[in-house]
Amino acid sequence: MTISSPASSRDDSFTRFAWVHAHAGLLWAYLGPNPAPLVPDWEPFGWRNGFIQIVFAELPCNWFQCQENSIDPVHFEWQHSNWSVRLAGKSGPYVPRHLRLGFDEFEHGLVYRRVREDTTEADELWTVGRVCLWPNALFTGSHFEWRVPIDDETTLSVTWMFARVPKEREPYVQTSIPYWYGPVKDAQGNWINSHIMNQDFIAWAGQGTIADRSKEHLGRSDRGIVMMRKRFLDDIDAIRDGNDPKAVFRDPELNRGVKLPVVGRDLLLNGLSLDQIAANPARAGNVTPGSYVFQFGQPESVRRAMQDALGREITLDGVVKT
Repeated sequence: MTISSPASSRDDSFTRFAWVHAHAGLLWAYLGPNPAPLVPDWEPFGWRNGFIQIVFAELPCNWFQCQENSIDPVHFEWQHSNWSVRLAGKSGPYVPRHLRLGFDEFEHGLVYRRVREDTTEADELWTVGRVCLWPNALFTGSHFEWRVPIDDETTLSVTWMFARVPKEREPYVQTSIPYWYGPVKDAQGNWINSHIMNQDFIAWAGQGTIADRSKEHLGRSDRGIVMMRKRFLDDIDAIRDGNDPKAVFRDPELNRGVKLPVVGRDLLLNGLSLDQIAANPARAGNVTPGSYVFQFGQPESVRRAMQDALGREITLDGVVKT
């Protein structure tokens, strides 16, 4: 997909600049002082042979507490894996524990690394890590999750998801990108907890509309959160002084297929055969999934389109496996 020219307008009474830019199946809006930055052209936006879908959800809480979740690796052990065991009516066994954590800042955000009881420092979860993309996204290799502030008390969750088609389906060219809105509560008003991001939503909103940080007790596993807050405050100072904050693109030549740390890059780029997928479904799950486990409510039409693209049976509303 090529980058289109932005439509722009200038209101001199407010000395603000506004444009809307179409890229990667999304409309990107900028409201701020001139000159406007470039929309990042992340490498996955140009990946081939993948089925892409975009998913939205609206949350009744401040965006920053949603983003802090992005740099907390231990939450996956408890909030998703172990909680899913309990949601299934079991008391165990629980998943392997985290043994070592690492946090680093790089030019486009922060990276967290981990070693669990079932991995070593040779595993990509340590050597590559996961990306907390600055200032408001999580990038896990197969997808982006942006936490977009609607106002101080409301966040729009935006997910861009890439599913690699099997080798037998190449070349696959997607002619349109479907998008859908996922509910966060059921008909009785209860929070939906069956899918990965729905479990995140509960944690984000469960802190209150705006989390009261004065009552928290941060530990060693929260070092990434401390780094994020420091960077955010430093960026406020930079903007006040007339400088760019972190991770702003100005040079078009540097904004072409920008690479990010990717766990499982080879699988996402080159894919697996149907036989390889059948032989090791767990390995293939993050590349060529058999269901959409991230968010509840995938429409039947999107499920069918995903199934047609991937050439395999796709279950509707797959839940987090225990």
